[in-house]
Amino acid sequence: MLDPHRLMADAEAATGLSDWGMPEFQDGLGQLCAAVQDDDAASLEQQIAGQLQKRLLLYADRAAYPEIAVQKIIAPLFVVGFPRSGTTILHALLSADPQARSPLAWELAAPSPPPRAETAQTDPRIADSQTAIERLPAQFRAMHAMGATLPDEDNSIMQMAFRSLNFAAPRELPAYVEWLLDCDMEPAFALHHHLLQHLQAFHKRNWWVLKAPPHLFALDALFEAYPDARIVFTHRDPASIMPSNASLIAFLHEMNGSAVDRVELGRAESAKWRKGMDRAMAFRTANPQLADRFFDLQYQDFIGDQMATVERLYAGLNIALDTEAREAMTTLLAESRQGKHGKHDYSAEQYGMSVKSIRDEYADYIEAYDVAI
Repeated sequence: MLDPHRLMADAEAATGLSDWGMPEFQDGLGQLCAAVQDDDAASLEQQIAGQLQKRLLLYADRAAYPEIAVQKIIAPLFVVGFPRSGTTILHALLSADPQARSPLAWELAAPSPPPRAETAQTDPRIADSQTAIERLPAQFRAMHAMGATLPDEDNSIMQMAFRSLNFAAPRELPAYVEWLLDCDMEPAFALHHHLLQHLQAFHKRNWWVLKAPPHLFALDALFEAYPDARIVFTHRDPASIMPSNASLIAFLHEMNGSAVDRVELGRAESAKWRKGMDRAMAFRTANPQLADRFFDLQYQDFIGDQMATVERLYAGLNIALDTEAREAMTTLLAESRQGKHGKHDYSAEQYGMSVKSIRDEYADYIEAYDVAI
């Protein structure tokens, strides 16, 4: 088992810093360290060390720059839905609007010192991040669009609170995942708020566009942190989603050197996301007063005509879509053609599933949101 106190001491020694800031994070760190398997301890230790150092630097910056803590995060727009339901390309498309701001991959890889608007295109951290991304296998980039200047997920931010499924993506951590899916996510969203303030202090735009499928598990904590949040809720046939997601997770495990039981992995992933959707549907049912904060977006409509779907989305959330935003989005779509890094091949049967079994399991979700199958 990894020793969280030693890891924290090592991070303090590496940075020369000792202010861990708020919110509290050691319970998540302890759960993570306790859950690791011996054969993957070194890999996870490296990941944890990086997050601990980033956290120390983040709160050192917060103390050094009074501009950070006074930032107001107003009406952020969150893309939420099953993984593999178009959330990544939609996030990138909405982020292309010059009025919008998203946490970019390079900013989350190395957030300190706070990014500046005047060096948003030239910061040397951009090249460093892109170099690291290009070292990843082309097959992985075929599964999930990546780039230093593309927006990254909130999961990456929440690693600094040690409440993130990113830790479990490349390895089996069943005890940690079980704890995570039912833990209090308030500390993670508090850290998320601090990071947005950090990024906004010297590079501000009109609104934030954010994304993370795991927000399905914690819409209550999301609205507690951001009472004026707006949600784009994506919907896609679960029979397409579940094997695609299982294939991605299996590849990450194999890339990390782990053996994969595909049938067991498929069962666990489907059960996990079933729980997430149950929780999200229950939240929406229990909070009808928030109905106008949600825009339900059908994947089939989106892939049929992305810009027409975005027009409806903007109208539904009372956002003006100007010419400059249209042009930026059209350019991004032209540059983001599907399959440019290769094809993502998989089948439901590889993961112990079938189209019928998946649709039967998610029949209530399909009916509730009129999901095309």
